[in-house]
Amino acid sequence: MFGQDPAGPLLRTVGGDTLPRPQSSYGSQKFVGEMLVAEYSRRNYIRGRSVRLMTVSVRAGAPSAAASSFLSGIIREPFAGLRSVCPVPKETPVALSSPSNTIEGILRAAVSDETSWGSRTAMNLPALTATPREMVEALEEVAPGSATLIDWELDDEVIDIVTTWPAHFSTKRAEALGLQTNASFREIVEDYVGSRKEAIA
Repeated sequence: MFGQDPAGPLLRTVGGDTLPRPQSSYGSQKFVGEMLVAEYSRRNYIRGRSVRLMTVSVRAGAPSAAASSFLSGIIREPFAGLRSVCPVPKETPVALSSPSNTIEGILRAAVSDETSWGSRTAMNLPALTATPREMVEALEEVAPGSATLIDWELDDEVIDIVTTWPAHFSTKRAEALGLQTNASFREIVEDYVGSRKEAIA
């Protein structure tokens, strides 16, 4: 949704008042959805809330075709004893959130009173900025030797997509509701291990 407009300045940090400028049909559809929720809420057709999710890692299940899939795969697959590919440079920053933090954000949006929630516009959920190198280092701390199952094979198509995503978010509105980002990616890895014991080889 916050794509890099070729005619605009580099978007380094997304704040609560940053105007979305989608560069794909997917991003445009999400933005339209937010506007419909806001408008229908204004007209009292519904009581609606919209939250903007960060890339969720570590996701359970099989790999998908999404460009972001590797951000779970480079953790999930090694834990299962499988090889995984990281298609972007090791120092590429990305904005992440654990499944549990993401669910907490959605639930908090649903139960907050109108005064606390404030604006009808969508709210950015908190994000942890990390690089694949930092992610794999956290994996190696929790499961020594697992990093040997990761192949660093650059894919220009994925790089062109991922490097346009903003990696830094200012989330004061979410923080005012008591939501916080994960303290570290190691915390996310440990959360995955604790909740998905059946997925660990």
